[in-house]
Amino acid sequence: MKDRKYSVMDRTAAAAFAIVLGISGIWGLKEQENAPGKNRAAMVREAADPADMAADSAEESGAEQNAAGRASRESAAVVLDEKQMETVSDIMAALEKGNLKEAASVMECEADMLADMFYTAMDGVRYLFDGSSFQADIDGRGMVFTKAGTVYYGTFKAGKPEGQCTALQVVDLDAPRYDYSQGIWKDGRMEGKGHTGYCYFERSPEGEARDICKTGTFSQDLMEGDVVYTSMNEEDQVSTWKLRVEHGIAIMDDRWDYVESTGEYQLLSEDNDNHAYVVEEDQAAMPMWVNLLIWEE
Repeated sequence: MKDRKYSVMDRTAAAAFAIVLGISGIWGLKEQENAPGKNRAAMVREAADPADMAADSAEESGAEQNAAGRASRESAAVVLDEKQMETVSDIMAALEKGNLKEAASVMECEADMLADMFYTAMDGVRYLFDGSSFQADIDGRGMVFTKAGTVYYGTFKAGKPEGQCTALQVVDLDAPRYDYSQGIWKDGRMEGKGHTGYCYFERSPEGEARDICKTGTFSQDLMEGDVVYTSMNEEDQVSTWKLRVEHGIAIMDDRWDYVESTGEYQLLSEDNDNHAYVVEEDQAAMPMWVNLLIWEE
């Protein structure tokens, strides 16, 4: 990163795990002088703030329709117009290739049409799209919309993700971006190797990282064991942290420094001693290392 005085603020909704695990976090930058306890000109800080609880507020307006639709689910055929079918097929084709940005770009460009499709043509009900038609029985391989801007692609069993699966969500807060979770799922939860994160389509809002990713092993949607966390800025410069996690909570081992004056734990990055991941003392016991896009029942 450029030699300037700023910090990276990871505003992941840690406390939201107890409320809505699927709410994704937001990371940003802010001006900062020398980090306490560190003899350095500048310290890039990656921190956690549970204050932001509304990352996918763009789709909250359709939540009640979604729930009502599932409650009154019928096996009637889903009838889409030619443009809707073409868009759904394009999204699935991109996911089949593993191209998340391409799939998310289609979803972002056709957001209004997808909202009309999901809440009108599909009545807010989940169906399995197998590449040619929609099935009420969510079992096998295909793609499932859970909201207008949220889709799951992979294998399903008994109405839930099972095996290899990708979750993708498009949101537009200060700038459009996509959130994702990829890996092994069992009974609707991430269970095994995988990664979760977000990426802005173009430039990120001022003060935020453009791309972040958390890679490791999941158990019941919580990360366990060794985790690799990467963050990329607008200059394509990457910072990497390696840490250990238990039940979604970072283990403060001897690699972490505690700064008593600020009440913060700091973990230096693998790439640059001027880059540190920061956790405030009152957040140290919170589960912040989790699947960002849970499968809601």
